[in-house]
Amino acid sequence: MANQKISQLDPIGTIDVNQDSFVVVDYSENLTKRTNLANIGQRVLQANDTDDLSEGSTNLYFTDSRVYSKVKASLIAGDNTSITFDDDLQTITIASQGNVQSVNGETGAVTLDTDNISEGAVNFYYTEGKFDASLATKTTTNLTEGDNLYYTDGRFDTRLATKTTDDLTEGSTNEYYTDAKVESVLTAQSVTKQGNTFNGASELVQLDADSKLPAVDGSNLTNLEIPPSTGGDLYLFYNY
Repeated sequence: MANQKISQLDPIGTIDVNQDSFVVVDYSENLTKRTNLANIGQRVLQANDTDDLSEGSTNLYFTDSRVYSKVKASLIAGDNTSITFDDDLQTITIASQGNVQSVNGETGAVTLDTDNISEGAVNFYYTEGKFDASLATKTTTNLTEGDNLYYTDGRFDTRLATKTTDDLTEGSTNEYYTDAKVESVLTAQSVTKQGNTFNGASELVQLDADSKLPAVDGSNLTNLEIPPSTGGDLYLFYNY
């Protein structure tokens, strides 16, 4: 068969790049051969790099010169600032020129503290007067309870239930009772201790069930001091 143009050859199938093969026409022998396309994209990438792909007009390759030129064109020196470009070395030097012109009306090498900065309308400087004024509007309600707990009746009652007079130091006015203190008071008042016996010699007299004095043996009434007579009669009264 004579050589023919591709358009003159009978088609033998449809090329599908997603398949494993494609059709190749051999012009010299007019024979069809099939070549495997498995992973053909990966093979092309492995065998080539960007050096094998010509640069387009829009998506340009990275170069140091292009970066230097872009930065150089973008930088603008401000006040008291200088910018020096070295095109041979492609370096850029930015430097300040002299001291700050003015800060709060001061020039030269300026050192500032809070005395040089006016107080704003929101963040105030601390003063004891401001603290005292603010604290005067607060109570313990505004202060979260910490390790030092606030007083409550419940807490007091709970603690008091575990205490006795042994835990409370005796004062100088309201003193605790002791037998020794009572005896000391009785002695000071010339009161004789009688114990629990009554109606005997040198003993206390106990009232009877009717709250009356019991019968007393007159012989026991000795050494009674009778006031001097005033010329009147002396009467002895008996309660029957």
